[in-house]
Amino acid sequence: MNYILKWKSIYHFYFFKMYIGLGELDKTRMDWLQKVTALVGILGPVVNFSVFIILGLLYPGYNAISQFVSELATSEAPYPVIMNILGFNLFGIYMVLFGIGIYRAVNKHILTTISMGLFIFAGIILFMLAMFPADPGCKNITPLGYGHNLLIKFPSVAIPMAIVLLIYPLWKDHNWKNYSWLFFIQIGIFLIIYSPIAIILSSVPIDGLVQRLGLGVPISYIFIMSTKIYRLAGQSLI
Repeated sequence: MNYILKWKSIYHFYFFKMYIGLGELDKTRMDWLQKVTALVGILGPVVNFSVFIILGLLYPGYNAISQFVSELATSEAPYPVIMNILGFNLFGIYMVLFGIGIYRAVNKHILTTISMGLFIFAGIILFMLAMFPADPGCKNITPLGYGHNLLIKFPSVAIPMAIVLLIYPLWKDHNWKNYSWLFFIQIGIFLIIYSPIAIILSSVPIDGLVQRLGLGVPISYIFIMSTKIYRLAGQSLI
């Protein structure tokens, strides 16, 4: 009986891996899931940036230089539902799919697996932010505002870690060697954002600009990497 249960557990584990697309990348035919995750990773950031810009312009008195993105989803914002769906929810969805896509497109390594987990974790948290809107002015003194303030800290740590952990697996993969310039640029930007320079700038009323620079790093990273993942999916047709 124990022997049967053991093999049933192994069977369900590998079936689950194949179901969510975490099996080995098949180089002889197109990986449809890889292509879908890549397309979402390309279109998602474009929609995100568009929503941030348009909703900011439609919010009377809103200043993108000094005000946070989260203020576009507060009760005082004109279109909080759109921001929650096409902002936080969408951001979380394509972050999760990107984690799965990058796992399939890069040589298997323990760091790749950890990075995938961090991207998926960050995506889930970003999706949940829609359920915890910030307070007006991002004062965050109500339970929902406090929850928003707490949740946003997790992706801000998980995403940089995921990007850094991917450097070695990507560098060892011949399909990604030409992307080494991207890794150094991303790390440089992160070092600036999380350095004493950013702390000094935080005393100046440009919080919104600093936050947008921080958001731009993972969003542009996902966009650039997804274009490569899409090309790799197409190459598997050859």
